[in-house]
Amino acid sequence: MSGKTLSEFKNICVLGASGKMGRGIVFLMAQYFFKLNFKKGIKFELVAVDISEEGLKNMLSYIEVQLSKFSEKNFSQIIEIYSEEPVKGSKEYYFKKYTEDVLKCIKTSTSIESAKEARLIFEAVAESIDLKTELMHKIEAITTVNPFYFTNTSSIPINRIEQNANVKGRVIGFHFYNPPPVQKLLEVIKTNNCLKELELIAQELAKCLNKTVVNAPDFTGFIGNGVFIREVSYAIGLVEMLAPEKGLTSAVFLVNEITKKLLLRPMGIFEVVDYVGINVCKSIMDIMANDFKNEHFNNALLKRLLEQNIIGGQDNNGKIKNGIFKYESGEILGVFNGLNYSNSNQLNFDESVNLTWRELRGAKKMDSILFNHFNDLSKSSDVAAKIAVEYLKACCVIGKDLVANGIAFNNKDVNSVMKLGFHHLYGPIIPFF
Repeated sequence: MSGKTLSEFKNICVLGASGKMGRGIVFLMAQYFFKLNFKKGIKFELVAVDISEEGLKNMLSYIEVQLSKFSEKNFSQIIEIYSEEPVKGSKEYYFKKYTEDVLKCIKTSTSIESAKEARLIFEAVAESIDLKTELMHKIEAITTVNPFYFTNTSSIPINRIEQNANVKGRVIGFHFYNPPPVQKLLEVIKTNNCLKELELIAQELAKCLNKTVVNAPDFTGFIGNGVFIREVSYAIGLVEMLAPEKGLTSAVFLVNEITKKLLLRPMGIFEVVDYVGINVCKSIMDIMANDFKNEHFNNALLKRLLEQNIIGGQDNNGKIKNGIFKYESGEILGVFNGLNYSNSNQLNFDESVNLTWRELRGAKKMDSILFNHFNDLSKSSDVAAKIAVEYLKACCVIGKDLVANGIAFNNKDVNSVMKLGFHHLYGPIIPFF
């Protein structure tokens, strides 16, 4: 491939375009490449491929809404794009024009044949190496350009995808966090054979999208899921330890509330599982368990829930669907007890915490506030506080082990991923104790 800069790519494809990650990637790429090429008068085409025609229609509706929201918040950018054209109308005129112009660049298709001329291919299909490599094999059989592949896998080693798909040097891990248009973090993972040109293009694109790059070694789960899935396993084990005394549902709710309120997070650990999808979490955990055979991954709770068709995940608007918990307007109303949802009694942590994650975001002297909070927790005789301290120490061990085992390059990268990708106020590798 001869392309040296992003401006030379006129044919882009997104596989799995109707999924929650795929549609976000389509939105980002359509927006970026339209802006890049419009003033130059260069036409580009973005092919959004998915097996579901209905899903592709919903994707276009989603993108139309997102473009409208972007226009309303970024009018100066819209005007700058059209600055060389004669002024023709009001804000509303430009909002509509921008939305229509970007949408015109997107072609939808249910056929993999549509990818044969694409030089940049973003893969965001289900977390299955067989599916990912099967699609790459099909494209390789028909391509006219030897494309670069950007895979959004959150768990499968990129070297394994490269080898199975036989695309030596032409695939890179480009792991967006959900939702891609909003999340600042990008985990970028190179293979051993990664072409320098591809590496430079990936870094250039990440910069142009205003993403913060954390380069991760090529290990199953990478850094984000390396921490998160191991923490989920620990949390399940903790629930099992507490369940004989408190009951299973009460133990689940207690651990969730401790991780949310006492650890000052935006969501408790099991809320995050619901948000990601119980099925997705179990799938990633199974992949990691297979590749890290010297570790124990506890998926017992996830397995029981899936056997009862409790899946969680998000609806088309990004809101959490009922899973481990029952939700209304984002608030927990009940806990699944094996048959239905039983009411959850609010837990009082007033003696241990007087600030919330939301109140602390952007606070000055954050380190000092956190140090005092966790120092107070460590001195408390309250049972919940003791559980919180031990939980925090376990997360610290998980983070340090990632660095010790080469799954992350350094402590800073581990902390950056959890702060940017999971919106924690602090990383797991902490100096508070």
